[in-house]
Amino acid sequence: MVPFDVPFVPDGDYPEFLARHAASLASVHFSLYDQRLADSRHRMKSPGLDKIIEGLSSLTGVKKFVLMNARLHAPGRYFGKTCLDETARRLEHILERTDLSGVIFADPYFLQALSDMHPELVSSLEAVPSVNCMLDSPERLFAMLTMIDGTMFKPPSRIVPDRALNRNPSRLDKIINAVRSLYPTIKIHLLANEGCLLQCPYKPAHDAHISMVNEGLCRERTFAMNRDLGCVRRLLQDPGLMLASPFIRPEDVLWYQGQVDGIKLCGRTKGITFLKRTITAYIDGSYTGNLLDLMDAMGDLANRVTIPNKSLPDKLFTQVTTCDKNCLGCGWCEGIMHSVAEHSEPRLSRL
Repeated sequence: MVPFDVPFVPDGDYPEFLARHAASLASVHFSLYDQRLADSRHRMKSPGLDKIIEGLSSLTGVKKFVLMNARLHAPGRYFGKTCLDETARRLEHILERTDLSGVIFADPYFLQALSDMHPELVSSLEAVPSVNCMLDSPERLFAMLTMIDGTMFKPPSRIVPDRALNRNPSRLDKIINAVRSLYPTIKIHLLANEGCLLQCPYKPAHDAHISMVNEGLCRERTFAMNRDLGCVRRLLQDPGLMLASPFIRPEDVLWYQGQVDGIKLCGRTKGITFLKRTITAYIDGSYTGNLLDLMDAMGDLANRVTIPNKSLPDKLFTQVTTCDKNCLGCGWCEGIMHSVAEHSEPRLSRL
């Protein structure tokens, strides 16, 4: 079975749930909910560093990666010694109390600045590119590895190619073959359940807006942006785009066995009920409910749209991985949605 990289949050019985499934886990990733180690989500109330570390300590033998994957930082953070020292102190504190493997990053400027200021500290940590770095070709991957090599961080033990490659076997093969031949110690993981638009046109701006909010540069409007102008509007206008999204269903993980080394699951801000349901479904390799109940981004539409997972056609995987991705000229996914999806008002129709 392909092992999983899953979110860690120190809430309720979730740490114990993960400990019971440790044999199925390759690693966990977690946030500090702290501006000094900013991540790619809107900041939530921190449970406290001690509680995070206490929960992590129950996961023996599971690699642990802290999220430092904000898309950008205010420029002062790159050059301010105080800011970089505060980030380093938090990393030191985690390293002293648990077996932290590395950081997941998306802002190379901040990675370099932290390395320059605290080379000895970071030399014990891997620098793992975020999936939001959109590594979709060998050339882009090599450029990223070259950048990391110019820091004092350790090279990554794994990469997560851009989620669009989940639906493009030939391009996925190219990046896998390049890694296997030139960097055989690096493992390949795929992000399974983000559930946003294929090649989402809004993703770069969305990530930047979240970072600006977290940096205190503007107020939060990203939900309204996506609802009124972006991906949520598109998904409701054209429901076929939900099936065109480059997710991997629990049942379809087996198609990647022997090709990749792990499957990444996301959704750490959606609560432990969501996380336990999703992880269980992927470990079991099967889910009988609403497919959207397993999706991170599209999961916000689960109260308006039901896609009975077991009603989807057996040929779904082969169809969506071999088509030309020209959704305007096709209509196959739209037809499946109109035949199997259940919906509440407003109805799923083009505006």
